[in-house]
Amino acid sequence: MEHMHEHVHEHTHGGEGHTHSHDHGEHGHSHVPAGTPEGEKTLAVLGYMLEHNVHHCAELKELAQSLQGEAQHLLLHAVDAFDAANDYLARAVAELKK
Repeated sequence: MEHMHEHVHEHTHGGEGHTHSHDHGEHGHSHVPAGTPEGEKTLAVLGYMLEHNVHHCAELKELAQSLQGEAQHLLLHAVDAFDAANDYLARAVAELKK
């Protein structure tokens, strides 16, 4: 099954709101059954990556609080990107567990 993804992300940094739209283009879907060795390995890797990314995201968010100006602004955008990626990873894990 092929489909397009377009997302609009809204967030606030230092009291200023920003909106970004992203078009993720077309891509196909395939599922690795969770009950197979390949599926279990995939779930383990994705679970590890998700946990690892969440930890890094928290570290970046904390670091951003010590910065000012454009550097802080850009780092907070990176945190938003990590959050979005982590959401996709979590949704992928949930799909594989179905």
